[in-house]
Amino acid sequence: MIRKVLTIALLSVLISACGARSFGNKFDDQFIGPEVTRSIKNAHIDLSTSTSRIVVTSYNGIVLVTGQTPSAELKELAGKAAESVTSAKKIHNELQITTPTSGLVRSNDGLLTANIKTRMLSYNDVPATKVKVVTENGVVYLMGIISRAEANRATAVAQEVNGVQKIVRLFEYVN
Repeated sequence: MIRKVLTIALLSVLISACGARSFGNKFDDQFIGPEVTRSIKNAHIDLSTSTSRIVVTSYNGIVLVTGQTPSAELKELAGKAAESVTSAKKIHNELQITTPTSGLVRSNDGLLTANIKTRMLSYNDVPATKVKVVTENGVVYLMGIISRAEANRATAVAQEVNGVQKIVRLFEYVN
């Protein structure tokens, strides 16, 4: 049992070493997302009920807010609430002004993300471990710390997946 736990821990460290983020940045991201979520949900009752669906992703302190909310005012309020979190370096407010998506749409988004990540892993010239893929209502968001050439290749791979409506690149470039 202990050997199994140590093996899993070692594999986790090795896999995380492949990315451009430090362990500290990865650790911070685990707290930034929930902090931004709390801030948004506390900003207005309609951002914390079923009238809105808020999804927060943090990568290297860059925060992506996706989901749906019924009005432009709520979207703006959510963005301001997210920006109030001082540990977030930058906020991308990509909330869509519409009713929350159905479970079927969210399941399809999960499949799109899985298909994109699987394709990325199958190519040697795509740094799959450095690219975070988030899919919301058919829109694919790509995050990571990579070169421009790697970003172009990752984007091309995502474009190959059937069902992708749009790709939004939120990369930090190393060159």
